Parts: sequence; C-alpha cells; structure tokens
Amino acid sequence: MNKTKTLVLISSLVLAVSLSAAQTSTPAKSGTHRPLSPQAKAQIDKNAGTTPKMTLPTTEEVDAYMKRSFGYDPGVTWQIYSIKEAEIPGLVEIIVSVNKGEPYHLFYSASTQTALVGQKLPFGPNPYATARTKLQGAFGPSRGPANAPIEIIEFSDLECPYCKQAQPIIEKLQGDFPQVRFVFQQFPLPATMHPWAHKAAQYADCAAQTNKDNFWKFVDSVFDAQGGIALATADDKLKELATAAGYDGQAIATCAASPATEARVQKSMALGQSLDVSQTPTIFINGRTVLGLAGIPYDNLKNLVQFEIDHAGK
Repeated sequence: MNKTKTLVLISSLVLAVSLSAAQTSTPAKSGTHRPLSPQAKAQIDKNAGTTPKMTLPTTEEVDAYMKRSFGYDPGVTWQIYSIKEAEIPGLVEIIVSVNKGEPYHLFYSASTQTALVGQKLPFGPNPYATARTKLQGAFGPSRGPANAPIEIIEFSDLECPYCKQAQPIIEKLQGDFPQVRFVFQQFPLPATMHPWAHKAAQYADCAAQTNKDNFWKFVDSVFDAQGGIALATADDKLKELATAAGYDGQAIATCAASPATEARVQKSMALGQSLDVSQTPTIFINGRTVLGLAGIPYDNLKNLVQFEIDHAGK
C-alpha cells in the first residue's frame, strides 16, 4: 500500500468510527480480513469480559466495523490485537493492524461515537515510573551488570525483519554502554503475521535456559536465516541452528515442545501486553518506549541512552 492510500485509510478510520455499544451483533461474512487465531480471540474476549467499568465493544463488533469501512477493497486486511478500557477515563482502547503494518491505537468514545487515532504518551515529572515498575518482572536473558543504573529491555520477534535490523544496533549500544543492563524478552507476533515466530521463541527460550552465552549466537543465526525458514521446515531449521550455536539440537527441540517452555513464552508476552507492546521490536530505555530503532540516527540514540542514564530512576 502506498503512502497516499495509507493516509486515506487512516483518515477513514478517524472519520468513520461508529461502533455499537451493544454486545450481540453478528459480523457479516467477508473474505477481506485476516481471521484471529483462536488464542488471540480468546484473549481479547477474556479482556472484554472482565467486568469493566464501561461496556466494551466485542471482537465481532470491531471486526464488523472494519468490514463496513474497508470491505469494498479486497486489498485491505486487518488484525485486531486488543480491546480494553483506556487509561484515559471514558475511552476504549482498540489496537488494530491494517495490511500487516504497524498497529494503530484507536481511542473510542461510546458517548460521542467518535475515535482518535494516536499513541498515548507518558508525561509528567517522572513519566516512566509505571513502566519501570512493570519491567521489574523482566526475566529474559541479559547482558550487563545486575546493578546497572538503567536497563534497556527489548521485546522481540525472531521472524520480524525490523528486529533483525535492530539487533546490530543494540549490540553496538552494548559496546558503547557496558554499564547498562540489556534484557531480551520474547514477543512473537500472531501466526497470521509471522507463522513460525512462536516456535522460534520456544527454541530461543530453551537456548537461554540451557546456556545464556550461546543464546546470543543462536538469536543472531536465526535472524540471519530468516529468509530460509518456513513453518513446515521450522523445527528442522531451528534444530540445525541450535546445533551450530553449540547446543544439543534435539535436546533443545524437546525442551521447546514442553509446557514449561510455553508457559515462559506466554509470561513474556503477558509482560509485554501489560506495557501495551503491540509491535516489534519495542525497546524500553529506563522505562521509556522507543519504536523504530533502525530509523533513529545512532548519535541521537546514544544521546537518548546517556540522557536516561543521567535521569536514572526518574
């Protein structure tokens, strides 16, 4: 989709939001949208059913709205990530990706039948304190001192091409800021977008559990091999890469299929979701969210890291 068409779609999204507050409507049949995985739909509907303070639109209602707005164009697809109460009182936050692009945050007002498209920004004297508190639950493999002044925590997807672009930048930051602790958290995107990412996350989790030093070599090798991995061959390829990184490939494959591994991957994803992570890579520098890492001039990125070191804990 070209830039002009994307802007038109976003404008349509802003101008045409009119979701019903009722919980009973049935979506029309359409082949133009990407269906949710059962797991994703269950999580969204679980969120919608946790006795909120306001009535939330259901997955089906948001899906029906998308069909009503974009159903005329067979080239438009979408994925609904979440529907929840916004931290801004009186608004519902809907996260949706159009044509596999970066997710949009819709802040929907049922009382006025309008929505804003945008990103909620921390703002105040200590704007990242809430995020830092949640990030104390980060448990992924790490580099750097345990008593670092700040942490840089990455939520990553091994099938994500932007994560591949970000990896050498993060490694360069590690060299320039040895006093900072870097943490890697698994956040595979839905299978409708990245079919083998979840399996790769399971393998990577087992690699980290087995030998944290070799973990980084394994991650780099998966990023390098992205173009040659498909869902049908993912187990064989990931086992091969694990062996090349110094692991017992069969032992890693066995570990990857275990319920304990899946529980750790889900825990990492839940941590990201609690921080409104909806795209990869999402980086937190001293609790500050940084997106589009590969598009930031490196000197600016270094200045940002140093700025956050100077404001550690603030």
